[in-house]
Amino acid sequence: MRWVDGALRAITPWGWTLFAVVLGGAVLARTLGWTEAVVAAVAAGVLIVAAVPWIIGERWARARIGLSAERVPVGADALALVEVSRPTRAATPSQVDLDIGDEAAVLEIPAIEVGGRVVRSVPLDTSRRGLRTIGPATIMRTDPFGVLERRHRLTESRTLVVHPRVVRLPGGAGGIVRDLDGEAAAERTADDVSFHSLREYAPGDDRRLVHWRSSARHGTLLVRQFEPSRRADTLIVLSTDPAEYDGDDFELALSLVGTLGLAAMSDRRRLRVVESPGADRGEAPAIDAVTRDRLLDALAVLEPRRSHGIAPAARAARGTASGSLAWLVTGSKVPPRTLRTAANGMPAGVVSVVVRAAVGALPSRARLGDADVVTVGAIEDLSRGIGQSRQR
Repeated sequence: MRWVDGALRAITPWGWTLFAVVLGGAVLARTLGWTEAVVAAVAAGVLIVAAVPWIIGERWARARIGLSAERVPVGADALALVEVSRPTRAATPSQVDLDIGDEAAVLEIPAIEVGGRVVRSVPLDTSRRGLRTIGPATIMRTDPFGVLERRHRLTESRTLVVHPRVVRLPGGAGGIVRDLDGEAAAERTADDVSFHSLREYAPGDDRRLVHWRSSARHGTLLVRQFEPSRRADTLIVLSTDPAEYDGDDFELALSLVGTLGLAAMSDRRRLRVVESPGADRGEAPAIDAVTRDRLLDALAVLEPRRSHGIAPAARAARGTASGSLAWLVTGSKVPPRTLRTAANGMPAGVVSVVVRAAVGALPSRARLGDADVVTVGAIEDLSRGIGQSRQR
């Protein structure tokens, strides 16, 4: 049973020794009639019984865990704040243990008056992106004799999300907007803002589109038709093939995806972010990019795990490339032939820009077929590379 298991775990080595003294003294007293054995067994039993009230009953303290921020970028300052209060006259513990991932921080707690509280802060490691589990905060309750001990849980755990680092891009960089209303398409539509021409009325046409003056002049019903304008929607394709990255290239690639995605959101462009497919001809899994926090949260836990790189990812994302721009983000170990295959995998009319994450490399731009290839050695280099691409 659960309570039996908890009781057994509460007994210290010294406690097990006392239990052995009780059992051994009872056996010796019964078999040999030793009075000394009876005294030893009774004394050990008294110590065991006296230890019980120290580890049961009302809490000695109450605590709460807070975070200076629940989401921070890599390298930012973050603190775990532990508030310990004394609700009753029961003695408060002298220290509180706080689990931080696989490690534990020991917080020294001074004497607290009844109804008082004290706050202790612990700096958190944000050198790498990911999730940091903070807590629970616990205290060790034991008796003065060291017979029993019980770890008492004061709080639940909290989670700190460390996002990849992002920078702000100039307006329009997330979509490379061709004009204010979008890029005109070759097809025609009956409902848009850019008038193109007139055509004869066909059954089913909306009569509100009939141009009555022209119809009267030509003696037949004529309706307006328009050029549809396409928004500069943005597709970001991220390779999650570890073979395409070297060192911390993948971390830089995630920063690039986050920066480009936030730029598209800032420009109010429809955004879709996908990663490498699980199979060579499989579908490209979507990365949650509905909001800023959801995109960065998804990138915070993403790891290189697919065996298919940027070319299969671009091919798998071809069906979702409904906008005007596709960013293809990969690492420094991809040969030019693979980059060309990836860039050519986008539908006609979609501008492809390949972004290579190569930590420490000098920023550069090259032309590969109909696509620009921008090499970025640090996240700060991205803005300049995009600006050069847009001038072409």
